[in-house]
Amino acid sequence: MLKQNYPKLDINFFKEPMMPLIVWTESLSVGIDSIDEQHKVLIQIINDLNNAKNNNETDAIMQQIFTRLIEYTEQHFKYEEDIFDEYAYEDTEAHKKQHQALIETIYELKQKFESGETRIGIEVLQFLNRWLTDHILKTDHAYTDFMHSNQIK
Repeated sequence: MLKQNYPKLDINFFKEPMMPLIVWTESLSVGIDSIDEQHKVLIQIINDLNNAKNNNETDAIMQQIFTRLIEYTEQHFKYEEDIFDEYAYEDTEAHKKQHQALIETIYELKQKFESGETRIGIEVLQFLNRWLTDHILKTDHAYTDFMHSNQIK
């Protein structure tokens, strides 16, 4: 009997490389490098989740996605809110309320996943896309002039 010693292949080896769902462009920029870099992390999370969805691997990475989202929101929102508090941004309270609502939605989605709800990846992806278009492109862009007037880069 022949002994077969073939190397184990990575299952992703045969898959086509995915185009990112979202590519960073200057239209996404809030004009503050430190915050833009943080927003790029969110875009990477969105693209990773989209790739997993396209490869039917969403369930396998959802726990990691939630861990990354929670870490991201804790760090990013604190960073923004500390600046708002330090420089007395006029829309601080409204912005903090939006942050709190986003955090609550993440935990609600995580709870659905942990309770066994299927197809949660698509719902999370839709939520993240809305976050990008509604919060970053509108609410965060609204503070750009404020940040620049206080020499925040």
